[in-house]
Amino acid sequence: MEQKKNQKDVLIVRDEKTGEISVVAGLKKDGTPKTTAASGANQKDFLLFDKNSNPLDSFLDNFFRQCKEPKRFGFYRVAAENIEHVIDVLKDLLKNPEKNRDLLEPHHVDTSKYEQQAQPENTPQAQETEQAAVPENTGEQAEEQTGEQAQQQAGQSGTGIDESRIDWANLEEQYGIKREALEASGDLEKMLGYGKSALVTVTPLIAGERYEIEARLSFKEMPDGSIGIVPHTIRKEPKLDEKFMEHEFTPEDKENLKKTGNMGRVVELVDKETGEIIPSYISIDRQTNEIEAIPVKDVPVTTRIGQTEFTEHEIAELVAGRALPNKEIVLSEKRKFTATLQVNVERRGVEFVPKPKQNGQNRRQRNGQVTGQTAQQPARPVPTAQAAGGQTATGTEGEQKPKVYKFQWLDENGNIRAPKTMGGIPLTQQQQQNFTAGNAILVKDMKRDGKGEPFTAYVKFSFEAGKPKYYRNNPDVAQEITPASESRTQVAVNTHGNTNEATRHLNQPLQQGQTAPANTQQQRTQNRAAGVRM
Repeated sequence: MEQKKNQKDVLIVRDEKTGEISVVAGLKKDGTPKTTAASGANQKDFLLFDKNSNPLDSFLDNFFRQCKEPKRFGFYRVAAENIEHVIDVLKDLLKNPEKNRDLLEPHHVDTSKYEQQAQPENTPQAQETEQAAVPENTGEQAEEQTGEQAQQQAGQSGTGIDESRIDWANLEEQYGIKREALEASGDLEKMLGYGKSALVTVTPLIAGERYEIEARLSFKEMPDGSIGIVPHTIRKEPKLDEKFMEHEFTPEDKENLKKTGNMGRVVELVDKETGEIIPSYISIDRQTNEIEAIPVKDVPVTTRIGQTEFTEHEIAELVAGRALPNKEIVLSEKRKFTATLQVNVERRGVEFVPKPKQNGQNRRQRNGQVTGQTAQQPARPVPTAQAAGGQTATGTEGEQKPKVYKFQWLDENGNIRAPKTMGGIPLTQQQQQNFTAGNAILVKDMKRDGKGEPFTAYVKFSFEAGKPKYYRNNPDVAQEITPASESRTQVAVNTHGNTNEATRHLNQPLQQGQTAPANTQQQRTQNRAAGVRM
């Protein structure tokens, strides 16, 4: 059972009560492993993973949070290749696990960390929450935790997106996207699991020009079989007056979407390519205002969160897309809070619906102006970009004409934000740090003078203008003041000690604009010293 690099592995589970050994295919509603026979015909159902595409963490995390008897099951990781024969070997070894410990150890999955994570009252974060004793904060922390769990529950039971099909060199050329940056931020893992990144700044190449845009990113399979990028750009507001997949929004639909981000019911949408009628949920991306949908069949039925189990009526309400208001959620004896639950498209499952912002509560200072935008009202339209493989993947239909994105120079606290590029020139990390500190930076060969000709300038943010200003000289360095032409002789003689022949024998400092004796007395002094006879 020696494992090779880059091969696909499967997760084998052993039921310690029954002794049954099989391949994991996902999770059941009660949190126990969903299994299938170890045959090649069932490979499409296996929970496959490798070093680049690894849903193992998500599976085990959800398993320990949901399963009532987690210690009943033991997990082993083995190669998917020739699984029919591999599992027979594993079964023989597991007949006497103590005797075969050395052979089993390389394949045994250590689940201790997931078991600890499933006990939030023992974590430092939980202790901080208990000390704070603020129900709203506890709800927000639990929302992030359980919302992610719901999303993982509803995710694909297979391998996710195959990263080997992604042309990273092309994405960097088209968008300025680097794999290392996505991986470091945690966005890559979300995107490979069919989710979206956070809002990121990318620099798509459109008609030979680089534009800075802010967008959320997701992967999508293109017609040529490659995996491309879909940029989910920020809309000023959701287009609720237009049909969405042949659905016409009612006044109640619009009100619900604007208020909570979820429409609150199941509707039948029409797939434009196949004509198929698909019962679906609809939500609004709260960061971009994009309208998005997910088929009901792709959302798992949630029966419990933490220690809270739902009644049949509550489950039916959630499945119908309706909200469960003021539901008490018990994560542990010390972590309880009240929240509104509802199916959300981005979460691919049940979420804790955020509380609506009060008027003026979410005020942000952008580009020198103060706006009162809520979570459902991002500020700026940004251009649609070209996806990998030359395909155009637009976030919203009809948005094909790119607009230059107006960078948000200040964050919500009024601090300066540094772009990744300026005038088409990438900024170094040191330049970005200096710029956010309010210092001037020198940027060479920028191409934004209206004619495409490169130019070099010092750039410094101006709070008065609400945007950067460009300078020929460094504004942070005191410049030598060049005297006016009528004062140059005065400066040269009085300051620098130079000689002016017409006044060289005067003992008095020259006055402004003076280049010759100012009166008869000074003229006599000059003539006498110069040996000129009257």
